[in-house]
Amino acid sequence: MIGLITKDFLVFNRVFNKFYKLLCAIILVGVIILFPENCAMYIGLLLPTAGVCFLAELIKAEEKSDWKDYLPALPLTSREIVLSRYLFCGILLAALSIISLILCIIAPLIGSITLVEAMSYFISGVWFSVLLVSFGIPCGYFFKNDICTGGMIWACVIMGVIRNTGADMLLFSLASPAVYATVIAFTILMVYVSYRISLWIYIKRKYAKQKHITKDVT
Repeated sequence: MIGLITKDFLVFNRVFNKFYKLLCAIILVGVIILFPENCAMYIGLLLPTAGVCFLAELIKAEEKSDWKDYLPALPLTSREIVLSRYLFCGILLAALSIISLILCIIAPLIGSITLVEAMSYFISGVWFSVLLVSFGIPCGYFFKNDICTGGMIWACVIMGVIRNTGADMLLFSLASPAVYATVIAFTILMVYVSYRISLWIYIKRKYAKQKHITKDVT
């Protein structure tokens, strides 16, 4: 499984090349300089999702290399293969979230935004990223890249509705431990259901492909 996660990071590093890294750094610095009062909103909401959105490009790169044809030959179980992609996204999301958290803590020092507001944007951005992963992996890991993109677009639509209705700000205004515990429990359940769906799809397609190969041989 460690090998699969390492492979994902190597492919991600190739897709997310020096140009994109430099562009992201310029955008981050530009947002902080040009919009000091609102930079926490942009950074908190967008930074954690920036790397996760490259999931679609990662899957596209795997399709071009016929990676799926090599997977059955690896000494790994179906659970390990599926879980490795979730662990990769989790590690990537954690790294980007740490950077976002540091910037959101600094934002109130240079702007008029409060720390509570900055943290609300940060938490919303992390939750949005988890939503993208939960939709993107089962929709695209074992299918076509366009389906992965479509699943992530639907996640964006859901997040857009939540933002436009102000449901997320209402949630933070309640400041109830019970509410936060419910949100955390729902998020964990959402990721678990996503994982189970991905595993079911993978096993179903794996055995369907093996049956097709066996039929062709006989």
